[in-house]
Amino acid sequence: MTTSNTAAPQQGGSWVQTGPLAFTHPLTRADLIYEQISEVPTLTIPYAGVWEIAYNAHSNLALPSNGAVLLIRTALYKNGVIIEGSEAVSGIQSASGFGFQTTTGQTFLHTFAAQDQVDLYAHRQGPSAAVGGISSGGDGRTGVMAHYVSPGF
Repeated sequence: MTTSNTAAPQQGGSWVQTGPLAFTHPLTRADLIYEQISEVPTLTIPYAGVWEIAYNAHSNLALPSNGAVLLIRTALYKNGVIIEGSEAVSGIQSASGFGFQTTTGQTFLHTFAAQDQVDLYAHRQGPSAAVGGISSGGDGRTGVMAHYVSPGF
């Protein structure tokens, strides 16, 4: 589901966003290979200019053994190509070297053309028995938001 106020008479008040969403998406591709989180609808940028983009991702991590490390990286893609600087990471290392790290999303400015498509992608990195995924629900939301800033710098 997407919501929008793009019918507003002035472009300065325009925004588009996903949500609220309820899903679980297990990351099943090989390590370091991004896959689209298809449950998050594609955002279509309604008109050209600079947009403030923000996203958050609820990551799920489960390790098979002590000492294992599992990372989940997320990023936004524009028209099928990664947007540099949109990457974020969550990760955990189990008991032998216990650690935790998280960046649950990013907020940044980016220039778009009208009708550009923005999608959420993620990949896992860790032992094959480790389980990683992206989900959204009442205990943690995943979403992508865009707010129009200006016609350009």
